[in-house]
Amino acid sequence: MLAFLILSPLFAVVVLLFADKANFWFHRNFSLFWSLLVFNFSILLLFVFDPTVSGFQLFSSVDWLVLANSNVVLGIDGVALFMIILTSFLIPVCVLLSWSPTVKSNIKEYNVAFFVLESILFGVFCSLDLLLFYLLFEAVLIPMFFIVGVYGSRDRKIRASYLLFLYTLISSVFMLIAILALYFWSGTTDYQKLQTICFDPLIIKFV
Repeated sequence: MLAFLILSPLFAVVVLLFADKANFWFHRNFSLFWSLLVFNFSILLLFVFDPTVSGFQLFSSVDWLVLANSNVVLGIDGVALFMIILTSFLIPVCVLLSWSPTVKSNIKEYNVAFFVLESILFGVFCSLDLLLFYLLFEAVLIPMFFIVGVYGSRDRKIRASYLLFLYTLISSVFMLIAILALYFWSGTTDYQKLQTICFDPLIIKFV
């Protein structure tokens, strides 16, 4: 179910990429329709999520980097559930902005960028593997770079997009180092397995 939710915005990306760029009416209406459909699907998570159970739910796992003992592990808790619903609610709002006078051109690319962003954010909130989480977290910068740089409202939008990209990328290097330290210490990047390991808060030895 979570995998379908993550991939569902990408279906809209494929449809929009093959659609006529000059057909603004189709881009706007289809994007709004599909974003609302994804929002309704995310609401269904409320009915299958059990609030009386602690921990993560709706698990799914796929082998990814077998040699590195890293898998695509998906699951959500209460916080991730509402972050997913909030994201799926905000995307239709962003799509509606394509009707505003501020978005006069590149409407197709505008909606594609937000659907790609939505899919990546879903992956960030559902990922229970730290390495996959980091890759998706960094991937968010790609659509954000174009959204800010192309559709920003100020003259400094190009500079703002570069600064956003560089500051976030450079600061997250420390997170990558921490993830690698945990991997060399424990041999896994699975968040649930890492919860069962007792780490020395002061000394991390690389094995």
